[in-house]
Amino acid sequence: MNKYNDILNNWQAPEGKSSDQAWADLQSRLNRAPVAEAKVVRFSWKPMVSVAAAAAIIVGLILLWPNQTLQEVATANGEHQTVTLPDDSRVDLNASSSIAFVDSWSDAREVKLSGQAFFEVVKGGTFHVVTRQGLVEVLGTSFDVFDRDNTFEVTCRTGKVRVTANGTDAEIVPGFRATLTNGKLEVSQFDLALADWRSGEFHYTEAPLAAVFEEIERQFSVKMQVPDLANRFYTGRFNTKDLNEALQLVCLPMGLQFEVNETTIVVSEKEINER
Repeated sequence: MNKYNDILNNWQAPEGKSSDQAWADLQSRLNRAPVAEAKVVRFSWKPMVSVAAAAAIIVGLILLWPNQTLQEVATANGEHQTVTLPDDSRVDLNASSSIAFVDSWSDAREVKLSGQAFFEVVKGGTFHVVTRQGLVEVLGTSFDVFDRDNTFEVTCRTGKVRVTANGTDAEIVPGFRATLTNGKLEVSQFDLALADWRSGEFHYTEAPLAAVFEEIERQFSVKMQVPDLANRFYTGRFNTKDLNEALQLVCLPMGLQFEVNETTIVVSEKEINER
């Protein structure tokens, strides 16, 4: 950590600006509001993995600024977007997600992610994906990163991925995922043959039911009113082809019913005589 402090302390501001002015300008650019309807979680300097990892990202951005421009891409509810990075790696952004990166890379390849995205990384120098809860490091592979609320999960499709979160780390290979559970990374298997969210398919195994409804909100850009779903979990699937079908697939096996009330979908418990 001391070496990062030394770099920060010895960093010289661009000519004509004080250090305080340069730092304020950098913060302002990173927190710049996105275009209309684009929802971006602002860049935060809070510890994302460890103090050293966060400091390294800050130093990297400072050394690149002001000669390079910070690019920000965000999606709204119901929207997906594919982004080509400076090294020709590809990112598929899920609904209500955002990424930020500088517009020209040399050896350092770094992306800040909020939400969910699938990465297809070309071979080259070390590639970092930084989220609020964890750090993902790869050399050349394809993987999915999910970071929302208190859930952080990385799924490996090809190659090998190193995941670091809350002081713990894990290496995963194709067919395995790393999930931050109770402050530690847990590794589990998944079926590589199953289609994923990029093709409109969402599969769940003992997932919090509230999180499933939140995903339906994002994918269909709707508002949902749901009962207390604490300690209720869902195993199943839905796709984004039809909202009514998606709601039936989730609600019926959980003993729930739904109705459209103007612009809101109201979910409630089924009456006993209706079951």
